Amino acid sequence: MSLSKRDQMLLLILLGIAIFLALYLGVGNNYKNKRLDVDTQITTLTPRLSQLKAYSDNLSNYRAGIKKSEDSISAGMQKFPGDVRSEDIAEYVSQLSASVGFDVKDIKIAQPEFISLFKIPEENSDSDSSELMPVAAMRAEFTLVCGLSYDQLKTLLNSVYASPSLMTVKSVDVSFDSNSGKLNGKIVLDKYFLASKDYRYSRTDYPPVSTGTGDPFGTFPVKQSKSPASDSSSASPSKSAAAVGTTN
Repeated sequence: MSLSKRDQMLLLILLGIAIFLALYLGVGNNYKNKRLDVDTQITTLTPRLSQLKAYSDNLSNYRAGIKKSEDSISAGMQKFPGDVRSEDIAEYVSQLSASVGFDVKDIKIAQPEFISLFKIPEENSDSDSSELMPVAAMRAEFTLVCGLSYDQLKTLLNSVYASPSLMTVKSVDVSFDSNSGKLNGKIVLDKYFLASKDYRYSRTDYPPVSTGTGDPFGTFPVKQSKSPASDSSSASPSKSAAAVGTTN
């Protein structure tokens, strides 16, 4: 069966139309759908882009605010030591007693108590970024049993709140002692500290204490240089002692 040139042309035209329709429905329609998706994403992200642009324009203000907050946090944390131990409290009470002049009869120290857990920003040494470091707030409670005057009580309370490290007065219980004319006081104080992974305990500096003599019982004789005259005069008492011992 032979086709005329006219029929061949019609077939070629139909084939071209079929290929065009296939390309349009396949590639063209797919492109159109992708374009619609991109337009939708652009419409959705445009407000976010405007917000980020506003953040970028105010970046210097944000950095200044962050630096101010970090300095404030650092200054606040200076009031909290890394730990509070029994020897720290004992030395603090000793210095407080010496400065105020009251008599300490007893110190009762409780176990440190957990208050809360929070996070503070910490700069990474390897990069300019920061990470949040967990920090535990702790409280060390101790009770002073003491004898003091009314003026000393006021000075003591003022000294507690004037301490460079954060402290609070939990309770005060005093009674008048008719024998001494002073107050018998029971004062409960709270001393706070912060514990973290960067915890470094700083030992309290104690005043030097005299350790006494190296020979408290006199068991080791002390050698002294003596003249010949003193040696001869000291010999006679020893001989008399020996004679007395022999006589006995």
